[in-house]
Amino acid sequence: MVALAQKYKPVLSTPFGREGYRETAPCRALKPFVRCFWTERQTADDILVIPDTCMDIIFRTGGEAFFCALDERSFYSERSGEELFGVRFHAWTAQLFSRRDFSKSGGRAFPAEEFFDDFLSLECAIQRALSFEERVLAAECWLLKHLDSRNVDNDLLNAVDFIIDSRGALEISELRAYTAVSARKLERLFSGTMGISPKAFSSLVRYQFLWREMAFCEDFNSLDAVEKFGYADQSHLINDFRKHHLMNPGQAIEYAKKPR
Repeated sequence: MVALAQKYKPVLSTPFGREGYRETAPCRALKPFVRCFWTERQTADDILVIPDTCMDIIFRTGGEAFFCALDERSFYSERSGEELFGVRFHAWTAQLFSRRDFSKSGGRAFPAEEFFDDFLSLECAIQRALSFEERVLAAECWLLKHLDSRNVDNDLLNAVDFIIDSRGALEISELRAYTAVSARKLERLFSGTMGISPKAFSSLVRYQFLWREMAFCEDFNSLDAVEKFGYADQSHLINDFRKHHLMNPGQAIEYAKKPR
């Protein structure tokens, strides 16, 4: 699981940073399972939230806490001037802290206590904390206590690893052949752990690899990307990107580089 966390690093709609937003890596024991901890002082401007193949527990200033499952579409966050604190999980690890079935959870937000046992103790610890650093320490203690690493499914990890190595550009028949797992079991594994199908997850991974290259490669060429990421043609690439990002590539880059 450590290798998965190291080789795959999804990015946000503002990969070059934005005012008021800060994140930090988890402790060594949690690095295979937690993408990061983050905080943000909201402004009046809406922020585009894109599918980052992660799930979050989000704490608001007023004491409310939500569990945000995997999204396949972008949306604009509501801005209220609040300070937020978040725990961001990899798509394949959040369930290890929940022990719930995530089927049909995709694209939705829930009261966090519906998915996590003993959640009140974490809420109280976060509310008592006086700084971002103290909130991180409180969250780490709770997460280490509630991590059920015995529930790790090697078939799922092998499938996720193959999808990431393929940059999401693969057929499900290839995934079945590589993992030696039936289509029915793969569907059940991905649905129960992530709330979406292996095909949908592969599409999100491909989109994330494409977006990272667009954002950070100065000589990005969409025609080269068609072949690299397994698209049928340039039109297919652009349409698939817009489906996830709500913008075409040029607009997305302009948005990412705009100071905010």
